[in-house]
Amino acid sequence: MLKKEKNIETLGTLIKEARIKKGMSARKLASLIGYSHTEINNIEKGLRVKPSILVLKALEQYLDIPFSKSAKLAGYSEDTIKYGEEDVIVSYEMYDKKIREIKEELKYAEFRIDQKRHIGMDAHEYFKEIHDYLKKQKNIDKKLLNKADAIEKFLTEIEREYEGMPK
Repeated sequence: MLKKEKNIETLGTLIKEARIKKGMSARKLASLIGYSHTEINNIEKGLRVKPSILVLKALEQYLDIPFSKSAKLAGYSEDTIKYGEEDVIVSYEMYDKKIREIKEELKYAEFRIDQKRHIGMDAHEYFKEIHDYLKKQKNIDKKLLNKADAIEKFLTEIEREYEGMPK
């Protein structure tokens, strides 16, 4: 019968020891990182050997386990570990923050598009009266009427463009 070496550190033992040292249950850790306590137990028992990078980043945050160490034990490549160390791969907290920022930017962009849609429609509506008036004049300068036609065409195109955008 082969003897198991007791000094080999695994990801599971690293996490379990750090969790116990922090006085934290598997359920508490799971709730902090938004993960199943069963999965935490599976990692600690060695049944799940390669948790996601976001889980490892969360473990870094809550258990003070260096990402480079947990990622290496999980079998991630040196490049992945390097990106994780440089926060190219973000923590849950940073991921959530970025999502909120993107949603705010999107909301602002939608607001600005809607403003421009209304400005374009209003400008077209106001100019149409001027254009119609100019077309009815008998002694109108042809260059002026051509410019008015070009503006009318341009405003019509803008209005069509904004009408085609989702609201």
